[in-house]
Amino acid sequence: MGPLHRVLDLIEFKRLAPEDALATWRADHTSLHPALAQWTEHAVHGYLAAVAALPAPAGSLPGEVLEPVSRLWARQRGPLKPGAPDVHEEMVMERRYAGHGVRELRILCKEPVEGRPRDEAEIAVAVGVLASGRPVLSNHWGGEPLRLGTFEPARLVRLVEIGCTDASHRILFEGSREAAYARYDEGVEARIEQMIAGGSYRPGSDCGRCDAVASCPAVPSTPGLLGPGSSDRPRRAWSMTTGRTHHRCPARSYLQSLFLPRDTPAEDTEAIARGNAVHAWIEDRHRRTPPRPCEPDDVPGPSEAWQYRQWSLTGLQARLGIQMIGDHALTCPLREQPEDMEVQPERTVVAYDADAEVVVIGKPDLIYRAGDRWTLRETKTSRFLDQGDLLDQYPQLALAVLLAGTEALPGKRHCAVELERLTAGGPVVTSIDAAAPDIIARARAALTPYVAPWHADIRYPARAGKACEDCPFTRWCPDAASGRSA
Repeated sequence: MGPLHRVLDLIEFKRLAPEDALATWRADHTSLHPALAQWTEHAVHGYLAAVAALPAPAGSLPGEVLEPVSRLWARQRGPLKPGAPDVHEEMVMERRYAGHGVRELRILCKEPVEGRPRDEAEIAVAVGVLASGRPVLSNHWGGEPLRLGTFEPARLVRLVEIGCTDASHRILFEGSREAAYARYDEGVEARIEQMIAGGSYRPGSDCGRCDAVASCPAVPSTPGLLGPGSSDRPRRAWSMTTGRTHHRCPARSYLQSLFLPRDTPAEDTEAIARGNAVHAWIEDRHRRTPPRPCEPDDVPGPSEAWQYRQWSLTGLQARLGIQMIGDHALTCPLREQPEDMEVQPERTVVAYDADAEVVVIGKPDLIYRAGDRWTLRETKTSRFLDQGDLLDQYPQLALAVLLAGTEALPGKRHCAVELERLTAGGPVVTSIDAAAPDIIARARAALTPYVAPWHADIRYPARAGKACEDCPFTRWCPDAASGRSA
């Protein structure tokens, strides 16, 4: 959203016309990715259209206009309870406007705002700051208490949400200072208190943007995990999904990392839908409490047509999916295991490759403990059994081999690795010696095509062609039109 805010700053503070502001911004940002530039232009017009459609604040006179405010608003508050920090600060960012006794905060969203879930505590804090905040006069990232300006009371505060893709808007709050203060109840104070106190570490996809990841006790440092050497690029996160997407189209990988709005993707093939449905069914069986083994008759139905979550199957794919689920019961790791067995389906695993400046994120299908032995199992579905090299066929398995030797997985010793293949000919479970040096070398070689090009990329060009067929970002990609017809 940074480019969007920079263009709006030119419009609101430099008083440039929208097209002049865009032209000035383009001239100063010639290296910006063309798809991000196209999205930004669209979003600027969407924001302006949404603002034009906003009703005037209550009590406004004809012709009264709110002016943009450059300084942030913040307030300082005392301890919430005995023993709490002496002061905590609450601040609103996003786009701020004031005038004629009104203070307004506009929150910019990439997606449509209609029906978008919003945290009531977040709304309460925002309108509380609007009602009593002061302009911030000092560096708000300096680590010292903020230096605040003079308080100017407002008769009315308003919190607005703007959908920049579809020019939608929604008023989240509009009312007096007293009404804003009233939203800040005991429940909101409890949430603030909880945030100040902190909590447990939750390694996940956000670790790639965290400045503290290098010293985080929940993210093990594993220099050289992926293979590439040092980089002058900012720290980034990589997953097998990132690698596959970049391998297919670098631009798509980049736009995915920016969370740009997506169009409805093309429907999955029947085989992909079947694989997703089978995986989801087995995952949910493994999440049962207490854990218990999958049974051969614990399958969806009827056999000619069934649906699980969003995936619908009919005919051959429906029958094959039921067979695969039934076959899994024969190889389910919970069969004939101790009662104290621990099961962790779809657990997010995070490790930090300090050499490459990359946070590696994995999500194994299943991690389980039998006795004192931990095992990572990947499950793959395929109509036919391929006899080729498993690590080349399944790069996710190669990543599992590399992660198995890190402290990112539970257990004090090297985690075992298994591959379960569910096919039309029956189930096959293969154990991988993830501690063997030659296996580790082969795993790293199998991942290199998915890691090295991504790690070295600084431009993320579009690979127009077949990759455009199911890409949800074609609306923003200038190269997509030619790609569709290629």
